[in-house]
Amino acid sequence: MADGDTVKMKLTFPRGTQKPGDLVEVPAAEVHRWKGFAKPVDTPKPSGQSTTPTAAASDKTTKPAAKA
Repeated sequence: MADGDTVKMKLTFPRGTQKPGDLVEVPAAEVHRWKGFAKPVDTPKPSGQSTTPTAAASDKTTKPAAKA
């Protein structure tokens, strides 16, 4: 691992002036020491689908049948 590898973690227990829910950056090699005090934050992975409204609207190729 490189020296600059860090993991973002969310505190589950007060630590000094920080409160539960605060984000901290922990060296990747030290994550095991934070067990019980913080949980890793999942970073969202980009999906292949577009999130723009126009692209989402154009993805709909069929319309429901009109009721008579």
